[in-house]
Amino acid sequence: MFKITKANDLKGFGVPPKGFVTPDLELVSHYCRIESWTANLATGVFFIGAAARHHHGLPDKGDFGLLNLVQCYDALDRQSVLELYEVAAMRPSSFCFSTTIVHDDSSQIPVICTGESSNFSDDGGGSINGIFIFPTFRLSQKKSLHTQ
Repeated sequence: MFKITKANDLKGFGVPPKGFVTPDLELVSHYCRIESWTANLATGVFFIGAAARHHHGLPDKGDFGLLNLVQCYDALDRQSVLELYEVAAMRPSSFCFSTTIVHDDSSQIPVICTGESSNFSDDGGGSINGIFIFPTFRLSQKKSLHTQ
């Protein structure tokens, strides 16, 4: 799933429906981990938390950019994710995507990301802010259709 929309198309979107009950955070944490992130559009540097760094296979310290972040994503999804970020970097937008992080040992972790770009300036500045959602399970390794 890859979706992007102009930020002004979401007017009233974040307003909870009448009778909405906020989910219990303890219950949510049983099923997933949620971590916020931000990207500085002037520098191209992403700032993510420890869990996202771990799942994305990134070092605990140091700066990194978009290509460092998406290199672990399923190869079939990488281009679509890059295109979402490219559009969000050019105009105020909201987006979401889901993909799979593939580790060197072939284990896989699903990831859902949602974000919003804003604070654009004439000097190329702006930011993208969002969250990563990591379900608390790993996917089994892909099985080959061929046997040896």
